[in-house]
Amino acid sequence: MLKVMDNQNILKAKLQVIYPSLPRTEKVAAEYLIEHFQQIGELSLNVISTETGASNATIIRLCRRLGYKGFLDFRNSAKHPLSGAPVSLTGESLPTPTLREVMESVIKQNINTMQNTLALSSNQYESAANAIQNARNILMLGNGDAIIPCNLIGIKLMKIGKACSIYNDQDLQMFCATAVQEGDVALAVSHTGRSRSVVESMRIAHERRAVTIGITASQKSPLLKYCDYTLFSGTIDNTIAGDIISRRVAEQLILETLYHLAIKDTTEVLEAKKQGAEVIQKMTKLHSDDGEMGEA
Repeated sequence: MLKVMDNQNILKAKLQVIYPSLPRTEKVAAEYLIEHFQQIGELSLNVISTETGASNATIIRLCRRLGYKGFLDFRNSAKHPLSGAPVSLTGESLPTPTLREVMESVIKQNINTMQNTLALSSNQYESAANAIQNARNILMLGNGDAIIPCNLIGIKLMKIGKACSIYNDQDLQMFCATAVQEGDVALAVSHTGRSRSVVESMRIAHERRAVTIGITASQKSPLLKYCDYTLFSGTIDNTIAGDIISRRVAEQLILETLYHLAIKDTTEVLEAKKQGAEVIQKMTKLHSDDGEMGEA
């Protein structure tokens, strides 16, 4: 199963990476295959053609572009056994992976995620970074653990004097969206691009003429409608719960890239960094002194 799952990851990554360069008719077929990836092994060429409106020849051409002989070769690569204990292709049980094997698998997944994200990069990064550089206020949007990369980059931005609003509460995010103004930035992180509160907050911010930036792995979602700039992550998540951590790695990679593109070491920025370091140093000393007093 491990070998088959590797093939499956490679296949889905190929679809996401080549998507931006596909002709319009092949993009429609690719969108359908990405959204119905888990069912591809059971779908026929005619069903996919009927659902997408793409001809059989178009779908076959897409499969060949991916490096397969045709649709059947593509479909066979997408098939995978039911989840459960690891088994070999002969049906025999495989030994439980060691600590090193598990860690190597995680590292490989993260490396693949970052490489796929790099492949999906576009000139929208520069425009999004310019908006962040010129923004008076930046509103970070995300649900669940998607708020974690927002918090991390928000702290860095606040250290250099950028005003950032970062709240876990979905209602507060929407309230803040109603307060943004033209020239502000609303930046949303959503792997699926379908989180209702995030989409609604972005809609509000977009209508208030803030610059809206979306970070997502979805090539087709409601979030895209309200994004001035969309930056795609290359995470392949085949877990049942949809909880693979590398999605956060990809989003942090994108945010860190935006930070370095947007923040230039001007006199003002260097001074803000210096002041921030001094504040941290003072706070560290205060905590240290409190600790010593407590022990006395």
